[in-house]
Parts: sequence; C-alpha cells; structure tokens
Amino acid sequence: MDLEALKTFIAVVEGKSFTKAAKTRMISQPSVSLHIKNLEELFQTKLIDRSPKHFHVTSTGELVYQRAKQIASIVEKTKEEVFAYHNQLTGSLTIGASYTVGEYILPALLKEFDQVHPNIELNVYIDNTETINRSVLLHEFDIGLVEGQVKHKELRAFPFLEDEMVLIAPLDHPIREKDTLQFSDLQGLTWVGREEGSGTRDIMDAVIRAYSIDVRKLITIGSNHGVVQAVQHGLGLSFISRSIIDNKFGEDLMIRLPFIQMPNRYFSCVTPGEELSKNVEVFMEALKEKYSTSI
Repeated sequence: MDLEALKTFIAVVEGKSFTKAAKTRMISQPSVSLHIKNLEELFQTKLIDRSPKHFHVTSTGELVYQRAKQIASIVEKTKEEVFAYHNQLTGSLTIGASYTVGEYILPALLKEFDQVHPNIELNVYIDNTETINRSVLLHEFDIGLVEGQVKHKELRAFPFLEDEMVLIAPLDHPIREKDTLQFSDLQGLTWVGREEGSGTRDIMDAVIRAYSIDVRKLITIGSNHGVVQAVQHGLGLSFISRSIIDNKFGEDLMIRLPFIQMPNRYFSCVTPGEELSKNVEVFMEALKEKYSTSI
C-alpha cells in the first residue's frame, strides 16, 4: 500500500480541499488527485464526492481515513523507534542554507531531525546560494541546501523539492486595473529583486532576459522578507518563490501570467565530492524521505 497516498488522503479529508492538501504535503494538485485515484482503485470504492461547491467524504472514505490515521501513526512511531535504536549519533552538523530554503523550508525538517537525533548539535547559517556553495566547497559547512543550479563541478548535488516562481504586484498597482493583462503591460515598470548571487534573483533575471522585459528601474533588497514588504508598500513588481508568499500570507499579491512560461526551479542539496560523515548521510536520508514525492 502507498503510504504517501494515505498521507495525502488524510490531508485532503482534514483540510476539506485538494488545494490545501497540496500545500500541506508540498506536492502539486495533480499529484493529490492521482493519489486519491490510486486509493479508490485499490479499495474499489469512491472515497470523496466533490464538485466546485461541494465536498463530502463517503462512508467508505471515512473508514479508510480512520485506518489511514492509524497506519500513519504506527509507521511514524516505528520509524522513530528504529532510528533511536540504530542512530544514537553525537557530534555536530553545520548546515548552510540559501535564504528561501533556510527561512521557509528548513525549519520543519530541523524539528523532525532533532526529535530523532537529539544528541547532534545543529548549526545553521543562512546566506545566498553562491555563498553557500562556495562555503561547502571550502568545507566551512558540512552540507548546503540551495535554490537554483549548482555550477561547481567539485560539488555533488541532487534536487529534493520543486519550487514555483510567481509574479507579485502591489494591490494598488495600475496593472491590476487591466481586465486582461498583455505582455506590453509589463514594460517600463519598476522591479524589486534579491541581490546578485541569489538563486531567486537568477530566475528573475533569466525571465526578464528571455522575454525582453524593459525594466525602468531595478531595486535590490538582500532578503526575501524585504522584497515582499517592498512590494506590499507599492515599490514595484517581483518574481519570487511561492513558498515565501505562502509563509508570508501574501497570496493577494500574486498575479497570474499565462503568457509567460516560468522555468523549472528546484531546491538542491549540495555536499563536497569526497566521503561524507555519518551525520551528513543521516541528514540526507531524512531530507530524501521527507520530500520523496515532491519531484
């Protein structure tokens, strides 16, 4: 049985929404639908009746939900016991994280990791992607979690989570008065972006170049929170990670742009090329396990 599908079903029932479940599980909405479809095929029954105005868990769906909760609880408890038995690790782990990952993705993982490995001292440093990669290469950090591409050949990297980039604009910006946005509406405006070396800035610059967007003025701010605050206060437009908006309760700032195809972006784990310590290996296992269905 697919444990991840059961966890998704639990999230759907408790949130009464496929969209909320996708955010909670940090997967796409089509993945949520596929998980539910697979469970319905497995149990040969309809689990959820829904329409744009209606959401109802069927009687058999309620039964599966109760059992799914029990199964998930037993599995999590067993994992904790096995980890406690095999991984009484000590020492320290120094993690470098880019701003988006360090501020919005990493904290939840750290909590889970610390519960399983309480004797490992955790040290986290947050900086932009370029600085983190360089520090891992110089062995200043044991492991790095960054956004965007890893360009150093001496580093090993693997993606662990897909990220969605979105356009945000002030609530009183003139482009919001347009019934239908056109490409020309993005020309000659002020933009707010992160500093050079930031993975978020790299994506923003790439989109602006790819679509030949004429930027009247570019304002640089060295933090995600600062960028969101600047947009909220009417300073300009920005391309930024959806995870930042979700955590800053700024969904009202987002604008959909069907005429722009945003490039795929992933959060990646980077390590030095040589043999890794046991603490690093265990942390990487925890990372892969938490986000195994996210890419």
